[in-house]
Amino acid sequence: MIEGLLVLIKFMEILLAGLCAGILGSLAGLGGGVVLTPVLTLFIGIPMMYASGSALISTIATSAGSASVYIKRKLANDRIGISLVTATTGGAIVGSLTANYVYQHELTWIIYTIFGVILLFSIIPTIQRSTCELPPLRNPDKSTRLLRLYGVCYDPALKIWYKYWGVRWWLGELIMFFAGFISGLLGIGSGALKVLGMDWAMNLPMKVSTTTSNFMIGVTAATSSSLYWHFGYIQPFVAVAAAVGVLAGSSMGTRLLIHITNRQIRWVFVTILAYFGLRMVLRGLNREHLLPLTSPERNVIAIVFSIIVISTLYLIITHRYSSETDETVIMYRTQPSGTNPVEERFINITSSLLKYGVLVSVSLMGIGLLIMVVTGSGLHYSISMITDPSSQLNTSLIGVFTIISGLIRLDGLCVMLTGLLALIAIPILMVVLNMVRFMLEHDMLYLAFTIVVIINLSLAVFVLPLFIS
Repeated sequence: MIEGLLVLIKFMEILLAGLCAGILGSLAGLGGGVVLTPVLTLFIGIPMMYASGSALISTIATSAGSASVYIKRKLANDRIGISLVTATTGGAIVGSLTANYVYQHELTWIIYTIFGVILLFSIIPTIQRSTCELPPLRNPDKSTRLLRLYGVCYDPALKIWYKYWGVRWWLGELIMFFAGFISGLLGIGSGALKVLGMDWAMNLPMKVSTTTSNFMIGVTAATSSSLYWHFGYIQPFVAVAAAVGVLAGSSMGTRLLIHITNRQIRWVFVTILAYFGLRMVLRGLNREHLLPLTSPERNVIAIVFSIIVISTLYLIITHRYSSETDETVIMYRTQPSGTNPVEERFINITSSLLKYGVLVSVSLMGIGLLIMVVTGSGLHYSISMITDPSSQLNTSLIGVFTIISGLIRLDGLCVMLTGLLALIAIPILMVVLNMVRFMLEHDMLYLAFTIVVIINLSLAVFVLPLFIS
């Protein structure tokens, strides 16, 4: 009885961290990992490699939970997402391999510091675009016409339909490769960089950038998660508790995002970046005793810093914005346009896959956890070892055939791990669905994009694990 209560307390602690990460992640298009990783490491004391692995799994939950709504409402541009995810999956492979080297050589302080610096520098281009509800008008370029980077969507907050188009796809692609690298290295969805790539480099509206980022991060995270699973950086109990919390949070955040403006989303985005950016830098420097501070001291400094930054920038931007007329909404306004029958059918199928796939995977996780609490063990591991975030129990110790045989016996840990595997499989199936769609549409260019993504996923899931110890 007491052991079951302790398990519940541990589960709820991690779940609440995931809940907060899911809300903020879905609002800002971050995927939740950028919030969850610092929370798990800084406040709950989970080792960095397990926090990163759990954040990647949770990022898939956020992506699937949010993207199912965004795709259905046509806020996310799946074509733009597919074209860019070719770079993020390649970057994720390189980043994951780099992360394995870093963890093996105990250089995690570098990850903390790099993570924090990237978040802080991300504030600059985000704030520069906060004076307009929609991006400054740019003429379509060659990439716009060649890749058909156009879109039309309805914004409930503005109560209008508006058109948009992407530019400088090549620059967005470069940023996406770096975003994928950071995703694999830090164990996050790297939504901050994806949003910046679409918002700043490609001149897409902030809401389109955040929703398309949510569409993309699941595929990127699935690539990294496959390698993290092989390396043993996924602790089952932590990953499950975080994923359930993030999924619930992303569902709440998705409903909020639809009804707030693009500029309001940016302020949520910047607040998160300011606090966690400085907090992670201080943590990294502290690990090398370059800036020795206690955890409460780092918290206070980061909070004060974020308040000062946000207050100052808000006053400056608000004053500047009040003296100008925002004409971007008028320039982008348009009428609704239809979609072809094949696209409409696959939008509904993809949305259903994401929605019900997540429900099935989370149900398996919950059932597995319940069986373990009742039986007091999973495989040959005690419940106390399974639920200890700092234990050495991880996915590298449990093979796929062990999971299958345990699933047949209804072993709780194996049922829970099956839920995790099902979650990783969801974005992969989404890419396969898009490949079928582009084949039926005879769209050879985007069919080629999906084939590149599938090749990258196959490398991460099947090929590289055979050659990496």
